[in-house]
Amino acid sequence: MAVCLVSCSRGGNGGKKSSLAQTAGTAPDFVLKDIGGKNVQLSQYRGKMVVVEFWATWCPPCKATIPGLIAVQEKYAGEGLIVLGISIDEGDDLRSKLSAFSKEHKINYPVLLGSEEVSGAYGVMSIPATFLVGKDQKIISAYKGYVDDLENIMSQQIDKNL
Repeated sequence: MAVCLVSCSRGGNGGKKSSLAQTAGTAPDFVLKDIGGKNVQLSQYRGKMVVVEFWATWCPPCKATIPGLIAVQEKYAGEGLIVLGISIDEGDDLRSKLSAFSKEHKINYPVLLGSEEVSGAYGVMSIPATFLVGKDQKIISAYKGYVDDLENIMSQQIDKNL
């Protein structure tokens, strides 16, 4: 069965074409809480490569991307790479919901509670939206929607920029 949905949207973009933060531009810094309540700031990872993934638990293409992100985290953790999953989920008891989801899907990277401000700074109108950020905090690559074989595509970019 083919996956028909390649990205998810909460709507409200009024038919505007979505655009992602500019490749080769500096990744917008942010401070967000992880599901344990701890602050995580993008700039704390300066000197390391970071994959920033905007996603939600209700988004089928996002769920399809998770195994590749887990593999990238496992493969490159020793090289100092970190994956940060920024959830745009909303609702009550969000930390508990995301914690249970993370355990169920064996997510091995930090899951952060997103904000419209951060999503907006990255130009995210639909998810998944994935950014590969270099050691200098510049955006190397940006991927909009579900990308088949994202793990291998990103691995090539990571290998080139380590």
